[in-house]
Amino acid sequence: MDLSVTPRLEVRNAEDAAIARASSLSTPLTLFDVPVPRDLTQFGQQVLASGLGNPLARPVVVLGGISADCFPAEKPDGSPGWWSGLVGEGRAVDPGEVYVIGMDFAADESGATAPSTVEQARILAAALDCLGIRQPAIIVGASYGAMVGMALVQADPARVDRLVIVSASAAPHPASTAARELQRRVVALGLEAGRGEEALVIARGMAMLTYRTASEFDQRFEGGIAQAGALSCSPAGAYLRARGEAFASAMSPGRFISLSASIDRHRVHPERIAAPCLVIGADSDQLVFAHELRQLAAQIAGPTQLHVLDSIYGHDMFLKESARVGGIVGPFLAAAG
Repeated sequence: MDLSVTPRLEVRNAEDAAIARASSLSTPLTLFDVPVPRDLTQFGQQVLASGLGNPLARPVVVLGGISADCFPAEKPDGSPGWWSGLVGEGRAVDPGEVYVIGMDFAADESGATAPSTVEQARILAAALDCLGIRQPAIIVGASYGAMVGMALVQADPARVDRLVIVSASAAPHPASTAARELQRRVVALGLEAGRGEEALVIARGMAMLTYRTASEFDQRFEGGIAQAGALSCSPAGAYLRARGEAFASAMSPGRFISLSASIDRHRVHPERIAAPCLVIGADSDQLVFAHELRQLAAQIAGPTQLHVLDSIYGHDMFLKESARVGGIVGPFLAAAG
């Protein structure tokens, strides 16, 4: 990740965070180096977290998929963050009203081991401590981020006031695990051949076929190839290659293997989740199926709302239809008081 652009205000530790909270009702984007618990340093010595908005307001942690970083609303250079359609001025998660917290995920950069979502949740707890958060936080999690949120509220209920779960389940579906395992094997083979980045581009293209839907591809592209060359690129293939190259510019092969496997280590017990929950997903999701969302919502111990939306965008619905998701998330957050 390129952090060469200096943020407008930079707080690097818990002591400085406490000073900022005491002296300011609103802060611009601020970065924090979060030490990883000593027994988890195989996943790195530290992770980067961010805070945006009023440090004295309700803390709202926003976490996304394994490719998301700690900048959901805006990046240090002022450009939009990865979920700026949901998080930002006038959005469902407004830094003018709450304190928005983001966090990079910890991973084994060698790709040898994968953190569990419980271990990732422990690192999130360390980030909340580093930022000086003492009150229970609201967590808005999508995909892998929702898994981490569920793991935290199960392990340490006092830290979480309420939880938004978007496109995630209590455990991975076997078909989804199989698809990710094939992607990891492709990347591992590429690393062995000295072509890890090219293998990652291919694996990401494979993943995109599970993130989106056949209906969307039917609307956007023509099938087949026009040339006699057996490796000619189709319009859809060119799109997948471009998405893979963009992904590889921000994700290393080893990190991908580690975080992909972390998804498949995820397990929680919904009956141990007592916090109010909002469950959102797409009926067309090919990774987290609609019946899994309904089962999760039925099993959560706390009061739970469920919204399964019709969408052509499948698993990526939460990114492609942020305003629609925000229309559901906003009232749920407002109800927290």
